[in-house]
Amino acid sequence: MASITTILGTDSVSSSRIVINNNFNALNTELGTVASLLNTTAQTLTLTGEIKGGTLKVFNGSLNTLEVTASDITARVETTFTDKVLIQKALVLNIASVAVFPTTYEASTYILDASVLTAASYILPATDDGIEVTFVAENAGTITLDQTNIAGVTALVVINQGGSVTLRYSVTNSEYYVVSAMNATVTY
Repeated sequence: MASITTILGTDSVSSSRIVINNNFNALNTELGTVASLLNTTAQTLTLTGEIKGGTLKVFNGSLNTLEVTASDITARVETTFTDKVLIQKALVLNIASVAVFPTTYEASTYILDASVLTAASYILPATDDGIEVTFVAENAGTITLDQTNIAGVTALVVINQGGSVTLRYSVTNSEYYVVSAMNATVTY
């Protein structure tokens, strides 16, 4: 903070000239320090120390893409981690109950109503590299997946009531790989 000398009401302007100049120099020095961190033209702030605050919001012009509060972090855009991610508590995955077989994946687990999804089989759509999806058959009936783009599988995959199949997609081979299957028939 700039050290400013107060000019008293009894002081004259001419006798206070040195004090006024010193005050302006002190302010100019402090502004130079701020200007070295804040580029108003590029709208960038460069800090090497700690930032403290109650809430951090990153706004892209239409929505807050990142919000950090004392109790929560919410990211509303695809996020890439370039190093390992340590999870010290539960990993909570989203679940969607659907009556239509998904053609894109926005949930990690789909509970499929086998009493409604009665097609002979469902072909899995191509998706993003590394996507892992679990299908669970609910209610009376089975869910049948076409083996066309499931690596190593030689017949239809049948998920029985209450069963599940977890698959992971590889863009390199344009195939899904079976990660796990429970109460389901997977033939290799």
